[in-house]
Amino acid sequence: MACSSPALGSLVLNRRLAPQPRYHVQDWLTETFLPEMMDVSSAQAYDNRLGRAVDQLYPHLGEMWARLVSRAVKVYDLDLSDLHRDITSIYFEGAYANSELTAYGYSRDHRPDTKQVNLEVDVTHGGYVPIRYQVLPGATADITRPLPHLRALLRLLARPALAHRRLRPVLVSERKMVTPEAVTACHHHDLFYLRPLPPENATDAVLRSVSDRVLAAHPLAYRPRRVKPDDPRLVPYQGVWRPFTFEHQGQQFRDRGLVLWSDGRQRLDQKKRKTHLKGLLDRWADIQKKLDTLCYTKGHYVEQRLDAARKGNPAQGLVQIELSGNDGALQLALRIDREKLAEAIAIDGRYALGKNAVHLNANAAPTQLKGQDGTEKQFRAARGPLLLRPLLVRSDQRVQGLIFVTLLALLVRATLERACRQSGRALRAERLFRGFGRLQAVDLTWANGSLQRRASETTASQRETLTPWAGPWRKHVPRTP
Repeated sequence: MACSSPALGSLVLNRRLAPQPRYHVQDWLTETFLPEMMDVSSAQAYDNRLGRAVDQLYPHLGEMWARLVSRAVKVYDLDLSDLHRDITSIYFEGAYANSELTAYGYSRDHRPDTKQVNLEVDVTHGGYVPIRYQVLPGATADITRPLPHLRALLRLLARPALAHRRLRPVLVSERKMVTPEAVTACHHHDLFYLRPLPPENATDAVLRSVSDRVLAAHPLAYRPRRVKPDDPRLVPYQGVWRPFTFEHQGQQFRDRGLVLWSDGRQRLDQKKRKTHLKGLLDRWADIQKKLDTLCYTKGHYVEQRLDAARKGNPAQGLVQIELSGNDGALQLALRIDREKLAEAIAIDGRYALGKNAVHLNANAAPTQLKGQDGTEKQFRAARGPLLLRPLLVRSDQRVQGLIFVTLLALLVRATLERACRQSGRALRAERLFRGFGRLQAVDLTWANGSLQRRASETTASQRETLTPWAGPWRKHVPRTP
């Protein structure tokens, strides 16, 4: 295993700096200054050696990740009080006929024509440092994961390196990822949760329990990041707490729901309803035009087409369509249900967050939830290096090994950004790496025929960045004359 470490290190850096097929890593390494910095020969990074190194990793992936994360938490004093969880999909090009992981499923990459694996990740709030991950078969349904996810997270938090902190994090996720079973488990294991309440009758009742007047009397200090605080067009969020009850297998938990209203959400709700209604009316008009022609002379066929038009359309409850008459003499009548339309309009802009975390106030709750957007952005960075080709991955264990390497690269990226912030340099990883994009190596040939490669003269910005970590590399960083 030790002999593979330099090759694996180069693979991790390639995932972070210039992701590309594994068979190009050796060429890439040759063109960089990394062999001298890492004391590794580029000859050690050829394709088959990297593949074997990934194979050797496989039996130890879980334990290695847990130790790395525990170390990162201690060294960088990572805040685990708020964790964001999400699932993404990674698609593969190729047949993968013998794979138990790659399968067809719901594709978040909009590639339903390809097989995929799912990747479940927990990251910290703000810094988005990956803390836990799990590779899942591509056909795994999100609804099956909340309870197994909680159990896996509890095992990680129970490790000796973390258990002494007596962590009780707030678990933030999308609405479909928190089920009654998971909420019950959160209560039993003293975990906090925060998530949007699902669109169901009980949630609608909570939304309608607050009048416009009461909401208007409770403006929030919360501001979306995309809006400047001094923007005169800013309409403050509004929020009011209401009790909300969860029930599961005879157990009842009385938690709290934050009824929120935002101007942007109201405009979005109105736009969506208009789009959905238009789609429904257009389908109805098309059927009306074809009525009593060809297949549309049969009442049962027209009913099928009407059902297909209504299926999946959120506005279907606002429209009543009646089919009357006999085959060959059919009539369609459409009526907008004004009462239901008024009820829908009354809660435009409203949504509810459910939580059992007593310490989260009305301003903190939406701030924590919006951190979920950052999690999804991190996933984009994870998927980029994982646009794999069949030549790269020949087995499920290599799939998992390469995903481990990629998550390790994300861990390095996130902790590097945190170290920059702690040293007073608030740099994103991409900007940090771009700052070194023009750093060149100079090959020196001495009189005795020996070769030496040294870094070219660094800029003031590069030296300022390198200073906290330049210990092992100082001999390669030239001093300013």
